[in-house]
Amino acid sequence: MAAPRGRPGFRVLSQEADPKSRSAENPRVVVDFDLLRRIGGLNFRDLGGHPTTDGRTVRNGMVYRSAHLANIPEEIEHPLASIRLRTLVTLQSRLEVEHLGPPRSEFLDSGVRWEHIPIGDPWFRRDGFHRIESKPGHEHLVIVTEFRDDWQSFFKLLAEREVYPLVFHCSAGRDRTGVGAAMLLEMLGVGRDRIVADFLESNTTFPKMPLNARQLEPIFEMIDENGGIEGFMHEVLGLEPIDIEVIRDDLLE
Repeated sequence: MAAPRGRPGFRVLSQEADPKSRSAENPRVVVDFDLLRRIGGLNFRDLGGHPTTDGRTVRNGMVYRSAHLANIPEEIEHPLASIRLRTLVTLQSRLEVEHLGPPRSEFLDSGVRWEHIPIGDPWFRRDGFHRIESKPGHEHLVIVTEFRDDWQSFFKLLAEREVYPLVFHCSAGRDRTGVGAAMLLEMLGVGRDRIVADFLESNTTFPKMPLNARQLEPIFEMIDENGGIEGFMHEVLGLEPIDIEVIRDDLLE
């Protein structure tokens, strides 16, 4: 029993006994919510501290990324508990939140704003995981191209004033969250070697299901095909120049 494309929380079930449903070559994929519950609060880190190509630095203590924040052992003091958070963004599907629960109440106390942007919602169904087919190696690009409106909502939120400190997360904090972090760091002018390094840092949490640098290449190619990050954000995600300007103003020093 192996996880498809090395993604944590997914199991492949053979359909050999039921050839009418799907062939053995195209088995059913189910979401292992028991496994996902056990990784709550992991893969957490600050996106600050990276130098940019124009000599600035991403501010520390402003934007954090994480795995889901629903099932964290009570005896563990999570770093987020000591952060005076203003905004928490959940990128999980509605079904994931239904099964795993919303972020722990302590992270939503004191007026913290919770925004749910359900990226991947059509893929998560009660009968299994139905991800759109894509070219090999383009699975992370599809996370962008199939959910452009959701990513527009995400970056429009980042362009609002008074939303920081902010944390965003999906279930494992590595695929949807990793794609979001890569686009954000590219917008801020961080070098791609550092963007890839942040993406691959998730392998510390998931060493048996490692990501690889090639998975971001199609996204970088699309950015370049649109004339750079400004063109990509406008043409692909529908952002305006003022949105990028505000995000950079808030997150760079």
